[in-house]
Amino acid sequence: MKRSEKMMINLVDGFDKHLETEKKILLLEECGRKCIQDRHEELLQDAKELYKNSNDMKEFLGKLSKRYESLQIANEEIAFVWEKCFCPIINKIPAGEISPTFCNCSRGWVKELLEGATEKPVEVFIDESITKGDTRCKLRVII
Repeated sequence: MKRSEKMMINLVDGFDKHLETEKKILLLEECGRKCIQDRHEELLQDAKELYKNSNDMKEFLGKLSKRYESLQIANEEIAFVWEKCFCPIINKIPAGEISPTFCNCSRGWVKELLEGATEKPVEVFIDESITKGDTRCKLRVII
C-alpha cells in the first residue's frame, strides 16, 4: 500500500475518532467540492454549459448522462453509480480498509457538479458504498 493511501486511511480514522458526524461530513464534502473545482474544472464548466443550453432540469440531466455514464436516470430516480471508487487517491485501497466516512468526499463532488451547474441546492444520499462492503457505489440525488 502506498504511503499516501495509508495516510488517507489514518486521516479518516482520525476524523471518525475525534470529530462529530456533522463536522466529518462537512470537511470531506469540502474536499470533494475542491476536487471537482481544481482537478475536474472542464467537467464542471461543461455541465454549466449543458444546463445553460437546456430547457429544463430533465433535459439537462439527460444530456449530462450521455456525457457522464455514471449518471443514471430511471423511474424518476437520479443516481451516480460506480463499479469501483472513482477517486484515484483511494480506489486501490481494499474494501473495508478505509472508513465509509470517506464517501462524503464523493458526496461533495456530486453536489458541487450539480449545484455548480444549476445554481440550485441538491441533496445527495450514499445508498451503497464499496467501503461498506457493497459491490458498487451509488449516490442518489434529489434536486
